[in-house]
Amino acid sequence: MTTTDHPPTMPENIDPVAPQEYPLTPDQLAELHNPKSLTQFKNLFQDDPQNLFKYLNSSLQDGIKLTETETKNYRHTQRFKLYSDNRIPERVPKTFLQLIWEAFNDKTMLLLTAAAVVSFVLGLYEALYTPPEYDPEGNPIKKVDWIEGIAIMIAVIVVVFVGAVNDYQKELQFARLNKKKENRKIIVIRNSQELLTSIHNLLVGDIITLQTGDVIPADGVLVEGQCEVDESSITGESDTIKKVKVFNALKTFDVINEGKSNDQILDIGFKTPNGDKIPDCMLISGSKLLSGLGKAIITSVGTNSIHGRTMMALKVEPESTPLQQRLSQLADSISVYGCVAAILLFLVLFIRFLFYILAPNGRFHDLDPAQKGTKFLNIFITAVTIIVVAVPEGLPLAVTLALAFATTRMTKDGNLVRNLRACETMGSATAVCSDKTGTLTENVMSVVRGFVGDSYFNDSDNALLTSVATDSHIKKSIEIFKKNGECSENLEKDFLTNIVLNSTAFENKDFVDSANNLPFSTDERDPSQVKRAFEFVRTHTRISISRDDNSDSGDDLIQNAIKGRQEPYIGSKTETALLTLAKKSMNLRFGSLRALRENPVDRFEVSEIAQIIPFESTRKWGGIIVKYKESNLYRFFIKGAAEIVSNNCHSKRNSDDSIVTLNKDQINKEIENLANDALRALSLAHRDFPNCTSWPPNEIVDEKNPDRADPEKLLALTCEDDDSGLILDGIVGIMDPLREGVRNSVEQCQRAGVTVRMVTGDNILTARAIARNCNILSEETYLIPECAIEGPKFRTLTKQERIKMLPNLRVMARSSPEDKRLLVETLKGMGDVVAVTGDGTNDAPALKLADVGFSMGISGTEVAREASDIILMTDDFAAIVDAIKWGRCVSISIKKFIQFQLIVNITAVILAFVSSIASEDETSVLTAVQLLWINLIMDTLAALALATDKPDPNIMDRKPRGRSTPLIFPSTWKMILSQSCLQLIVTFILHFNGKEIFFRGRDEITGHEQQQLNAMTFNTFVWLQFFTLLVSRKLDEADGIKNWRDRISEANLNFFQDLFRNYYFLFIMAIIGISQVLIMFFGGAPFSIANQTKTMWATAILCGTLSLPVGALVRICPDEWAARIFPEKLFQKFKYIFGLEFIKERHMDKDDEEALLNRDGSPNSSDSTVFF
Repeated sequence: MTTTDHPPTMPENIDPVAPQEYPLTPDQLAELHNPKSLTQFKNLFQDDPQNLFKYLNSSLQDGIKLTETETKNYRHTQRFKLYSDNRIPERVPKTFLQLIWEAFNDKTMLLLTAAAVVSFVLGLYEALYTPPEYDPEGNPIKKVDWIEGIAIMIAVIVVVFVGAVNDYQKELQFARLNKKKENRKIIVIRNSQELLTSIHNLLVGDIITLQTGDVIPADGVLVEGQCEVDESSITGESDTIKKVKVFNALKTFDVINEGKSNDQILDIGFKTPNGDKIPDCMLISGSKLLSGLGKAIITSVGTNSIHGRTMMALKVEPESTPLQQRLSQLADSISVYGCVAAILLFLVLFIRFLFYILAPNGRFHDLDPAQKGTKFLNIFITAVTIIVVAVPEGLPLAVTLALAFATTRMTKDGNLVRNLRACETMGSATAVCSDKTGTLTENVMSVVRGFVGDSYFNDSDNALLTSVATDSHIKKSIEIFKKNGECSENLEKDFLTNIVLNSTAFENKDFVDSANNLPFSTDERDPSQVKRAFEFVRTHTRISISRDDNSDSGDDLIQNAIKGRQEPYIGSKTETALLTLAKKSMNLRFGSLRALRENPVDRFEVSEIAQIIPFESTRKWGGIIVKYKESNLYRFFIKGAAEIVSNNCHSKRNSDDSIVTLNKDQINKEIENLANDALRALSLAHRDFPNCTSWPPNEIVDEKNPDRADPEKLLALTCEDDDSGLILDGIVGIMDPLREGVRNSVEQCQRAGVTVRMVTGDNILTARAIARNCNILSEETYLIPECAIEGPKFRTLTKQERIKMLPNLRVMARSSPEDKRLLVETLKGMGDVVAVTGDGTNDAPALKLADVGFSMGISGTEVAREASDIILMTDDFAAIVDAIKWGRCVSISIKKFIQFQLIVNITAVILAFVSSIASEDETSVLTAVQLLWINLIMDTLAALALATDKPDPNIMDRKPRGRSTPLIFPSTWKMILSQSCLQLIVTFILHFNGKEIFFRGRDEITGHEQQQLNAMTFNTFVWLQFFTLLVSRKLDEADGIKNWRDRISEANLNFFQDLFRNYYFLFIMAIIGISQVLIMFFGGAPFSIANQTKTMWATAILCGTLSLPVGALVRICPDEWAARIFPEKLFQKFKYIFGLEFIKERHMDKDDEEALLNRDGSPNSSDSTVFF
């Protein structure tokens, strides 16, 4: 047979316009997956799967080829120009001008602007075309009414501009967060090397490696391995879909459809008359690998992929969080009352205005039309301005700012918030269910003790780590494995085979081997010698193997977490610990791992890897079946949880290769001894299948996949004698030290009323020992059996039994993901707000079920991340404590702002309303421009000052509020009512009695003097808000303290405590104070200001400072006293009527109505509180 170098004839449907180097267009490749079709695959690639690589210029072993220049910037390549990369265009954020336009289009702003324009025009007309007027002293009155129109317009511009700036910053902050949370890394093969690169940098033709827990980043075709995939989030198909490599899929497809016409061909998704499904090799972007390993070639990326097209169709605005929704509802209720007050004021003033005009002796009867129009406009502007003041647009703004600020700071602390509501919820958390490995511990494991055969070793420098064996038996591991050591060559070879081949860990190319001070080097390999490519060396860490120069820069936190801690191997920490042991003591040369796996014949005499059984947390073990060369011997190597593997062993292998019956009591004693020293015990064993012509044997065939053995059947297979069963080769103890500071973090949680429970796969003795070390168990509770339980036992308990034991339970050992889910479900049923950590694919149900799910940023799978609300970017438990702090801080900051805003809101509206009604000229003591300045203070500036606060030092000394935290507490109502009363009393006295106080003995005062009094009232009102803002820095520091004397403390009464903690607050306070002084000195006509005397200034400042002592007195008063003033039933009636709940009920859907009917006043009901 002769061969040519000419490519095969291209199929008819190939686009002739496409470059010859890449004959298929993006649309043609997209047809492979929409719908998934092997028929289309055969048409595109001429019925030859090898053309898949040829047409995409790729290779199964080497991936795509890029020059050094193209590696640094692939955007100049023909591949990128034709197919693009895996980036999905971001939602274009609104421009600053668009945000200004939206803010300006607010109805109240438009009304004010229109009124301001009319006021300006009338003012100009009055100034230019009406005769001059004179005051009682004969001096001409300056006609400056037009200035007020300009001032209002300027105030509107300022309010609109500040609001747009805040919205713009919010857009930018969340755009950055979304970009970060959507990015992740994946291993791709390019230029024969494995590179860790961003999923955004994937190109068509790339070969990627996949493993259980991965989320498929782009559309592709499985070319090696097999796996089970969940496509429910993409296709809605709830059943797990089995994927096979394309070569096998095409063979089966051809057999099933042999002899059929085109309209009879069955494609992917159909079943044969026998019920068999058409094999599926198509991988859809966004789907999740539930089990299995594999390698895929990318065919569609970015907007050409299924996931990309879906995302482009779903570019919508983010949903509001629960707190934002509750605040919006509160704002709407307040707005209604503001509108009612404004309408009522307008009607009263308008009726009186008509009376003044129509009555023969009315005050306005003799005014010219322009002046009458001005008087009417003043009424209208005052009413509209009251609406502006009453509408608390700062409430939604405050929560947005607080969440944006908190999430940004949380990111710096190691928490990447994927779901904003989680930030709120963490503040109410009452229980944390934490994994052990990597969260409570450093996840830097090393084998420190154990035995191989009957040879014991101890590599630990810790004298406490003793063995059951006597000291005379203990040697270093290198001594028992050295040449002519205690272990036979066969035992060492089998032990090494289990460690090297039964593993997904791989070598870290950034590691410098300290033994010879040489960097990682790869051996040249001849592709013809590759018997079996062990390609599934995939890890869940984000540490660089060989960093793609074009990849996005890694997160600083993760880089800092791994800096200075370079390890020789990357992957599961248990497996890296075993490989490190092999490197140190078993002559495993660093840099040779990949070659050993690709060609295991020379060293291990293994000719074929028949089956890989990945480690799964549900069964606690992983295995591999190998076939030895020139024989019919298949051997099953297994490693996993010590007691699970050893309990299934029938025999034990000695160091001289002799086989003896296993003494399980002795083995269990050794495991217990390791566990008591807080070591993770791991058993390694094997089982032979001699005279086996093919794999698997009939008795252990997997019914769903006849080509594989069923893992459960394989482990449970009985044996006839010592040699035919599962043989224990050794047990090792792995040490994982506690993270620095974890003891303090756990203590902080306990002090804050948050119960920490450890959920681990370790046996119960190891788990208890570690829990004691990190303070989850005290010395007293360590001895109480009810404080720890094993997962299998926990799941057999009834619901009532679980509820009874959970208050004392602190440790769950040997737990499966289902046990964790059951624990979370029970805790939530008991009313707890539960946070849970998880790293595995099977943890996804528990992460979804929890109120807040934390996934691991370093060790977690992509499925776990997708199911979580917050990603712990450093896998550190201390970050959970930070999340609790910031969650509480967000809630407290919002409630501080609500307190301040309602004080100003109530006072400003009542003052303007009453003073307008009482005025013969129908004018408010606070002009429209002054009210707009007050509105700016209480909305935007106060939101910036209070919503950006940091957690105070005592925030973890308070108990959690629980699931239904009200927005307004008794302590808040106390402060709102008391400060409102103070401000109204002070301003009413100054407004109505100012003439008697400052101009005593005079029956009449001049217009200028009256303007002085009005300006002083305005000045006093602003300084009252200034000092009330200081008072609002304290909120619930004394909650729960019922004794008057005990409430007198610095934490409760010192409003200046930690004042420099928040520079935003100081800056805003400075802006308010300086601006007010400038307004009072230079505001003049626009702000209706007359020069103040020293006495007036002193009065304004001193009256403003009254907020501080009144605030202190209110905070000394116990909350229970305030609760007595507001009986619950009376308050519920008040809330029902004035909270407009009777209107809301009309718009409820069925679910809401049922929730209303089912309100029972239980502690967990969100409506059970008397305070909103």
